[in-house]
Amino acid sequence: MLTDKGKISARQLALMIFPAILATSILSVPSMTMHFAGHDMWLSPVWGAIVGLAVIGISFGLQKLHPGKTIIQASSLIAGWLPGKVIGFLFLTYLPHVTGLIIREYGEFIANNALPRTPLFIVMGTMVLVCAVNVRLGIEVVGRTAQVFVTLLVILLSLIFVLLIGELEPAELLPFMENGLLPSIKGGIAPAAWFSEYIVLAFLLPYIKSEKPPVRTMVLSLLVITASMMITNIFCLFLMGDLTDSFAFPFMIAARYITIADFLQHIEAIIIAIWIFGIFVKISVFLYIFATSAAEWLGLKDYRQLVFPLAFLCVIYSYWIVSDSQSAAGLISTSANVYTMLMLFVLPTAIYVLGLLRKKAGI
Repeated sequence: MLTDKGKISARQLALMIFPAILATSILSVPSMTMHFAGHDMWLSPVWGAIVGLAVIGISFGLQKLHPGKTIIQASSLIAGWLPGKVIGFLFLTYLPHVTGLIIREYGEFIANNALPRTPLFIVMGTMVLVCAVNVRLGIEVVGRTAQVFVTLLVILLSLIFVLLIGELEPAELLPFMENGLLPSIKGGIAPAAWFSEYIVLAFLLPYIKSEKPPVRTMVLSLLVITASMMITNIFCLFLMGDLTDSFAFPFMIAARYITIADFLQHIEAIIIAIWIFGIFVKISVFLYIFATSAAEWLGLKDYRQLVFPLAFLCVIYSYWIVSDSQSAAGLISTSANVYTMLMLFVLPTAIYVLGLLRKKAGI
C-alpha cells in the first residue's frame, strides 16, 4: 500500500533524478576524478555510468517482480517479513545519513561562498523547512517544482558553459591515456557512487502514471547526466589543468574566470543559484523517500505526519556526522563512495537476485 496517492509522469521523475544526482556531483566530482584519472578525468563519468545503468536495470527488475511495490515493500515479499524489516531498517538508517550530508554540504558551501556571517543552522534550517513543506504537499508537487527548478538550472548552467568557452585551453587534454585505461577507471569510482543514486527509481516507480515502464526515458536521463558530468570535467580540466584536484569546488573557481569587458563579473553568483535550485530538489527527493519509506516500514497510511520530525532528524544528522567543513570533505571520499555503493547498489542487487531465485524456484 502506497502512502501517497499522487502520481507523476515519467518526464517529471527524470527531472527529479537530474538534480538528485548532478546537484552535488557537479561541484565535487571534478576534483575527485582529477586526483585518480589526471588528464583522462573527462572519461571517468562514462565508467561510473555503467553502475547507473545497472541500478536502473535493478530498479525496473524489482518493479517487474512486484508491480506497484517500492523496494521497502518488495524486500518483505522477497526475503520474508523479518529479514525484509531488517533490510528496510538498513535503508532507514542510511537515508537520514545521506540526507544529512547533503544538507551539510549545502550549508558549508553557502556559508563559505555567500553568507559567511549567517549561522550555519539558519542556512541549513531554512532550506530544510522549505523542502519539508514541499514534501508534505505530495509527490505531484515535488515533481512540478522539479520541472520549474531544473529548467532554471539547465539555463544557468548552459550560460556558464557558453561564457567559459573563450577561456578554454584544449591542450590540457594531452597526454591522452598516458597510463592506459586504469586511471580513468579509478576516477570513475566517485561518479559511480553518484550514479548509484538512481536507486531512487526503486522507491518512486510505483508513483508513475504510465503503466508501461519508462525505461527509455530513464536511460536517456542517464545519458544526459553522463554528458553533463563529462562536459563539467572537460571545462575544469581545460581551465585549471593539474590544479583541478587542489580545489574542493573546481567549478566554482572556473566561474571566477569569467569577465567580459569589466562589465560582466562575479558570475560565481550563478553557480550559487544553480546549487540552490539543484539542492532544493535533491533534498526534497531524498526527504520524500525517507518519509514514505518510514511510513511503509511502520505500516502507516499517511507519511505526512512524519515529514517535519524526519526533516529535523536529518538536520541533527548533519551536525552529528560532520563536525566541520574539513570533516564534510572527508566524508565525500573513496571510502564514503564505497559505503554509498554498498547501500545503493550492492544491497538492492542482492535483493533483486534473491527475488529472481525465488521466482525461478517457484517459491
